[in-house]
Amino acid sequence: MQSSDPGHLFQTTQQLNQSKNREKKLKASEKVGEPINVSSKVLDLVIRGQEGWTGESGFQARRLDLRTGKTIRLYKGHDGPVTSIALHDMRDADGTKWVALVTGSWDKSIKIWNADSGELLHTLQGHVDFLKSLLILPLPVPVLLSTSSDRTVKLWDLSSLSSSSSASSSSTSTSDAPPRCIQNIKEHTRPVECSIYKLEVDINGKPTGGIDVYTGDSLGLIKRWNVQEGKLVFKEDLTGHETSVNQLSLTEEGFWSVSSDKSAIFHPFHPNSSSSTSRPKIVHPSYVRSILPIPEEFPLSQSLLLTGSEDEDIRIYDVEPLSDVGGSGSGPAKLKGIIQGHCGDVNVLKAWYRDEEGKKGWYVVSGGLDCTLRRWNVQDLLSPPVLDFQPEPEKEEVGLTEEEERELAELMSDED
Repeated sequence: MQSSDPGHLFQTTQQLNQSKNREKKLKASEKVGEPINVSSKVLDLVIRGQEGWTGESGFQARRLDLRTGKTIRLYKGHDGPVTSIALHDMRDADGTKWVALVTGSWDKSIKIWNADSGELLHTLQGHVDFLKSLLILPLPVPVLLSTSSDRTVKLWDLSSLSSSSSASSSSTSTSDAPPRCIQNIKEHTRPVECSIYKLEVDINGKPTGGIDVYTGDSLGLIKRWNVQEGKLVFKEDLTGHETSVNQLSLTEEGFWSVSSDKSAIFHPFHPNSSSSTSRPKIVHPSYVRSILPIPEEFPLSQSLLLTGSEDEDIRIYDVEPLSDVGGSGSGPAKLKGIIQGHCGDVNVLKAWYRDEEGKKGWYVVSGGLDCTLRRWNVQDLLSPPVLDFQPEPEKEEVGLTEEEERELAELMSDED
């Protein structure tokens, strides 16, 4: 009988040191960042008000109170990790308001739930590989955008949800016609990892009704689309990354992309040059998984950018030198600090306004593969907490002695 217990297997000195360091870091980070422990790895996070909604590796989505850390409801039904989450306010024909929760999974399906009752309303089939991202486009008739490892981008008409009796949790609600796929795009040649949309606005900042969509794939390519008559129309390719684009994040002047090529790149909406070399780039020591440009509402005197990486750290950059977004920027971004606390890849970073007696104010919520959400206040960004953790120094591997080599040779030559 084979065993997977590391204690029963041969381990190198390096592996033993890594195991000791992991135990030390886990102990030191137990209370850092006000951790909320969940039962599986956090793959996606959406925040509304004082609640967080997580997609998790344990085949479920979760709704929890970010102030107390207590779970409000679990949504179980997928047969694989839940990689993506979307929420949308709905209104029935009788005017009743309710919230639709949309989840995408490695089981290749999209599920739509009544967020309050927990009722599963529809399961959408159509993708033939892992779901990677979900967006609900703010059109007169709501449209769901999904991306997948099957290299496609699909649009789904959600209008049938508004005429259902879903808000009342009627037993007949699931018999209503499910949302239908209205566009299947095959322009990407690699898995489509992430997506965002941008509302076009006039000089006064008012929406004009136009929508641009950006999708990034595992080849490092980002495609820009424009929504016309409820469909996506291809506009241009944006290059710069060498491999997988893991996440996109919007700002007023442009958007950031992060990649497994260990970089974050800023793409201005109105560059002076179309050349990718003019786009500000921040190089990291490991794969970059997540990114958050700090909103202007935060009480900070500088423009900060947070990134989460495979090396378990959150990096804080001052991007004020990049304010000249029309060109190459006036200088490189400055690393201001590193927040340690997670013991796994930092997959998500979100802004949250905490409305709790004694703790009102802006926070950053991070989620990772260590099965935790962590809550960081503004002071943590300005002066990152010091993790009381000193890793074991790497020891040089010692070879076998002459006697050990002889014994090993005899064992290898023995015939049963």
